[in-house]
Amino acid sequence: MRRIVGLILVVCAVGAMESARAQAPADAPPIRRAGSVANLFETLDPSSPINGARVELPDGWTVQEARLLQYGTKSVPVRLASGPANTVFLSADTPVKGPHELVLRVQLGDRPGRYQWRLTPFVLTGSLSTPDSLRQRQLRAVDRLTREVRVEHASRPSGPNRAVDFERAPAPLSLEVPPRLSPGQDRSFTIEFWMRTDGLDQVPLSSWTGEEAVAYPFEFVVDQSGRLRFYCGRAGRHEALRTKRPVADGQWHHVAVVYDDAMARLRLLLDGTRVDSLRPQALPSVSGALPIALGGRRPSSSGSDPDLRLYSGRLDELRIWPEARSVTTLREMRTRPFPGRKTEAAAAPFRLSFNGEASDPELAWPRGTQRVSTTLTFQPPLRSLRAQTDGQSVTLRWTAQAVDESTFIVERSPNGQSFTEVDRLSPLDSQSPSEGSQEFSYTDKNVPGNVVYYRVRQVSPTTTTDRTTGTIKIGLGADTSSSDAATLIGNFPNPFKESSKVAYRVEEAHALTLTVWDVSGKQIARLADGMHEPGYYERTLTAENLPSGIYFARLETADGVQSHRMVLLK
Repeated sequence: MRRIVGLILVVCAVGAMESARAQAPADAPPIRRAGSVANLFETLDPSSPINGARVELPDGWTVQEARLLQYGTKSVPVRLASGPANTVFLSADTPVKGPHELVLRVQLGDRPGRYQWRLTPFVLTGSLSTPDSLRQRQLRAVDRLTREVRVEHASRPSGPNRAVDFERAPAPLSLEVPPRLSPGQDRSFTIEFWMRTDGLDQVPLSSWTGEEAVAYPFEFVVDQSGRLRFYCGRAGRHEALRTKRPVADGQWHHVAVVYDDAMARLRLLLDGTRVDSLRPQALPSVSGALPIALGGRRPSSSGSDPDLRLYSGRLDELRIWPEARSVTTLREMRTRPFPGRKTEAAAAPFRLSFNGEASDPELAWPRGTQRVSTTLTFQPPLRSLRAQTDGQSVTLRWTAQAVDESTFIVERSPNGQSFTEVDRLSPLDSQSPSEGSQEFSYTDKNVPGNVVYYRVRQVSPTTTTDRTTGTIKIGLGADTSSSDAATLIGNFPNPFKESSKVAYRVEEAHALTLTVWDVSGKQIARLADGMHEPGYYERTLTAENLPSGIYFARLETADGVQSHRMVLLK
C-alpha cells in the first residue's frame, strides 16, 4: 500500500500525459483468441463528468467483469446491468471526472473475424435525491468510442520451443541468481524475458517478499490496468517504471530492464522499444546470491501470511546479464536463438530456457507448474536478399541459418503483391554448409516479362511461423531499362512496425541523397548522402521515436526526384 501511495503523484502526472495518446484509435486492431476470455482495454477521459457508459458488444460476446481505475491505480466501484440487443450498462457510484482506465473481461465468441465494440458515456438526469432506478440515462454521443478487435483461431503449437505455464501453480518457483550475476546498484545489468498473460494484479517475476524492511533490486507487476510495472526499493522507498500500453492481452511480449552503472540510469523496454526510464535512488547494492521467484513473490520471512500475487500466465527465455545491453542488441536478438557457445563465460547470463537444455539449473517445480509447447519461436531470420541479372535470367542470393527439415521457397510476382512459388531449396543446397549462417543462391532462367519481384520464405514443420525476406524488384531488357542513374526500389517490410529497409539501385557512379519525410512535409531522416558506385543498396529506417502514419522515401539525383510511400503501424 505504501508503495502505491508513494507513487500516486507520479502516476497522476504520467496518466494525464498518456490519456490523449491512449485514446487515439490503434492503426492495427488488437488480436484475441476465439472462444477465450480476454481483456479489452480503454481510457475514459470524458469532456465533462459522466455517471457511466453503455457497452455494445458483438453477438455472442458477454462481459464477465469490469474494472474502472482512476489514474490506473485507484479502483472505482462499478455496477453491471444488462441492456437490450447485447448491450451492458456500467454505472459508477460517483461521477467520473478526468482520465480513468477501463478493463472489460469478456467471453468472446467462437467465430474468427474482425469485430467492433462501442463505448458510449452517459449521464443520469434528475436530482441526486432521485433513486438511480428512476433516473434516465442520457447518452453522450460526442464522447462515443468505437474499437475494433481481430479474433483468430488459437494457433496450435507444433515447434520445439517450450515455455513454463503457471495457470495451475499453487506457489511460485523459487531459485537463486549467483553472486556474480545478481543485479544491484554497484554494477550494470540487464534482465529480459518473454511473457504472455490475461491476468491482472499479478507478479510474473520478483526478488521481493512484500515486506517494507526488505530491499529488493526488481519486481515485475502486471497491474490492475493490465500494464507492466517494474519496481525496485529499499525500506520505506520504492521506485517504478511503467509501460504505456497493456500487456495482459494474451499475446507474447518481450520485456527488458537495463541498468547502466556509468550513467546511473534504469530503462524499461517493451517489445524492443524504450518506454520509460529514471535515475534510481532506491536500487539496493549487490549482497551475494539473490533469491528470486518466478510466477509470484518470494514467501515472507516473518512467517506472516504471504502476499504472493500468483501469476497465471506463461514465461519463457529468462536471461539476467552482467552488462547493460544496448537497445539495438536487445531488439535484434530477442527473436533469435541464444548464441550458446559463442558467449564467453565471463559475459554469459543467468538463463532459463525451459527446454531442458544443459544450461538450465535443476529446479524444484511446484505441483501444477508445467512446461508447454508454444507458438513463440526463435528461428533465425533470413537476411541480405540480393539479385543480379544478365538481362535474361535472375540470380538471387541470401543468408540464413538453416534448420533441419526446413525449406526455402522462392516466390515471384509481376506486381510485388501476388506471389507464386517457382522453386524450393533445402539446407543441403547451401553453398557454405556449416552450423552458423549459410549462403544460398537460386537462378531463375524463365523470367516472364521485363519487370519482376522476388522474395524467399523459410518454412519448417517444427514451427508455425514462417520467416520471409523483403521484396526485391528487378528490371530486365532494354524495353524497361531506365535512363536514370539510380532507381528507388521501395522499402520492406511495408507496412512496418519497428524498422524497414529502403532499397535502391545505382546503375552508374552517381551522387545522390536518400531522405524520409512525413505527410506534413517535414524531413525526419537522412539515410544516404554522397557519391555511390554502381550496385544494390539498402538503408535502414528505425521507427523507435516515430508515430504511426504515412511517410515518404525520397531519392534525389541529378536526373530528378523519385518517391515511395511507406506505412508505419505500431
